[in-house]
Amino acid sequence: MNVEHLRKYITEVRINHFSEGTKVFSEGEDCNGKMFFVFAGELKVFKRKANGEDHFVRNIKPGEFFGEMALVFPSPRAATVVATAEDTKVGIITKDIFFAMGKESPGFLSVILHSIIGRLTSVEDMISERQQELHTIINGMTALQAEPTSTESVITNEEKTQDSE
Repeated sequence: MNVEHLRKYITEVRINHFSEGTKVFSEGEDCNGKMFFVFAGELKVFKRKANGEDHFVRNIKPGEFFGEMALVFPSPRAATVVATAEDTKVGIITKDIFFAMGKESPGFLSVILHSIIGRLTSVEDMISERQQELHTIINGMTALQAEPTSTESVITNEEKTQDSE
């Protein structure tokens, strides 16, 4: 994308400032067909666990973008994003700007695709780690169940406990 095209789109991007602790968007809310680019500051991404607690997912720093899935797969926001720096400056890229930039610069789409693939790979790695942990737990439980316990050994242990008191 040449500099003139970039200037054209930068002037169309609305800039929002978020103070520390301010939510950019919350998990489950409508995506509105917008993605975001960080000019300054820092943000954190959280995902709500089944028990209602927020789980930290990642940091977002200047030069990075987030919310891009809203442009290609309209569904509720998958996470909550919160500003963690006092003056976080974020550009809002609408669906129209996104597709116009992509049309003029396939390289722009390549950057977005590379980021999405990186995040998916990271999620796949985490899933694999959790599967290994579950496998270890399940095998441990199976081993415990396979150990023979007799009534005699339970009674003997109870008698030893009573004798020591």
